[in-house]
Amino acid sequence: MQKVILMGILNTSPESFFDGGQVELTQDYVLNKAQNLITQGASIIDIGGQSTRPGYTEISAEEEITRTAPFISLIKQEIKAKISVDSYKAPVIKTALQAGADIVNDISGLKDENIAKLAADYNAKLVIMHSGKVKNLENISEFFEMKIKQAKACGVKKENLILDIGLGFGKTAEENWFLLENLSYFDNFDLPMLIGASRKRFTGKTLDNSLKAAKSALKIKAPLILRVHEVKETKEALNL
Repeated sequence: MQKVILMGILNTSPESFFDGGQVELTQDYVLNKAQNLITQGASIIDIGGQSTRPGYTEISAEEEITRTAPFISLIKQEIKAKISVDSYKAPVIKTALQAGADIVNDISGLKDENIAKLAADYNAKLVIMHSGKVKNLENISEFFEMKIKQAKACGVKKENLILDIGLGFGKTAEENWFLLENLSYFDNFDLPMLIGASRKRFTGKTLDNSLKAAKSALKIKAPLILRVHEVKETKEALNL
């Protein structure tokens, strides 16, 4: 039976679509939010302090560290959970790993090789994401092959690698659905796949369409990590 892991999203960015700007990000709020995600069925909490929604404004590494590292440290002290840091900046990632993060969720696809070196130094899991247009499946496969080789050369173990097709990152709705319907093409890598379809524009930002995307992703044989906002609802749907 395929293993499905839920990654609950915890935004600590005021610019984010979800959470950010709607509440005051106190320690109590973040800790309660993290605990609720775990109680609802998440095994991983993905913490990000930099919004990457369309038209986002990039913040400094210092500001992003302030938004992430203290909360990562707090959650690791209070809750038994794996923590993923959602960032593409090496200084942010280094501080997050020092604070106790277990996974590096790098949306840049290792544009900065130091990120792979940090993952290796801390024996952390590393997510390699593809962004941009979909020429064909072979093209994305070649990208993953190149980046896997790069990560290994930096000392990252194969068992610590996770692949992400990058839904919504420079892709049309048609390209996103095409990739979801053909995820099994990447089974030959024998690596877990992370799918972040939750509340993406191509799903219409509805739970039903996000679950449809998750159902399409379940066609692969590899372990599947679903990065979601609605953990409880997704867990119930998967149980059905």
